[in-house]
Amino acid sequence: MNVRMALQIAICMTVVLTPVKASTAEGDASTYIVNGSEVSVQTFPSFVSLFFDQFDSSGLYQNYCGGTILDPYHVLTAAHCVEGDSYYYTYTSIAPQLQHEQQIFSPFRGLEQVELIRGSEFYYPDTFVDSASASWPDDIAIIKLEQPMAVSSADYAQLATLSDKARYDIVGTPMTVIGHGYTRSSSDDTQALQGVTQTLLSNMQCASANISSNQLCLQGAFNSVSGLLDSTCGGDSGGPLYWYDGSQYIQVGITSFGPSQCGDPDADYSSAYIEVAEYRQWIAAVLDGRVTPKIIVTEFDRENYTPEEDSDDFATQSAGAIGWFWLCIVWLGRRRTLLP
Repeated sequence: MNVRMALQIAICMTVVLTPVKASTAEGDASTYIVNGSEVSVQTFPSFVSLFFDQFDSSGLYQNYCGGTILDPYHVLTAAHCVEGDSYYYTYTSIAPQLQHEQQIFSPFRGLEQVELIRGSEFYYPDTFVDSASASWPDDIAIIKLEQPMAVSSADYAQLATLSDKARYDIVGTPMTVIGHGYTRSSSDDTQALQGVTQTLLSNMQCASANISSNQLCLQGAFNSVSGLLDSTCGGDSGGPLYWYDGSQYIQVGITSFGPSQCGDPDADYSSAYIEVAEYRQWIAAVLDGRVTPKIIVTEFDRENYTPEEDSDDFATQSAGAIGWFWLCIVWLGRRRTLLP
């Protein structure tokens, strides 16, 4: 056993065997594509994946949220993807236009390798609340990158405006959500980008979601094979909800949360989203440099970070600890393909 492998196993065993605070199902932001089919990043070139990226040091990695390209240096995502858990945001990297997860290592089946780019500044509103009982208000964030993405203006997300609402904010409007998340609760049977169609509900129709006027809720069709509704699930958070206006896909939402069981056929909604049009002024202020970042991460921070330095030990953080448990399970299952 080499030193690197020993380090990896030690990290995993420390995390898995450390007691963690249990999180309730109500408190989980449950978000991955259920009943989806493979979609192309050429159709949705603004899509990115957020990765926990400790690959160079410990070998641990995992995509954990989605996002979209605003310009070469900025990515739009959900606040709950980056707020609170210092271990995640310290090692967050972006994989632009990721079609298949194997592309982060090498070219794959004719697809070019996708280079991970470190996040350096993290922005989200002061009014964001990481709470299920409050339905995650203002769950929107922007990540500024250390290096630019190799993209053009044609790849930028086309964000909905308030004037667009008159055309899409109609009950029954079909919309498309995409992501690299789980394909059902606690499992994932594909590494390819997935998408599914849902239809817009009124706030009254999705009463259990308890959403505000700045949020949208949608319902997916029932799939008789899986017994589940077409839905998002864990790992799709922060990713885009698109509306096709007849000529192009417009991003109208950011995946925020859903029922504790992904695709729950008994729930009155499948997924809830932050409505992008309501935040255009805040987005513009961040891009113009008029907002102070909540978090700044440097390479020095990553090289010198230890969990004990954080005010909230990562082993007692429900989201971070559970995330580390699953990162270890994923690594143990994949390590033969990751190590020489």
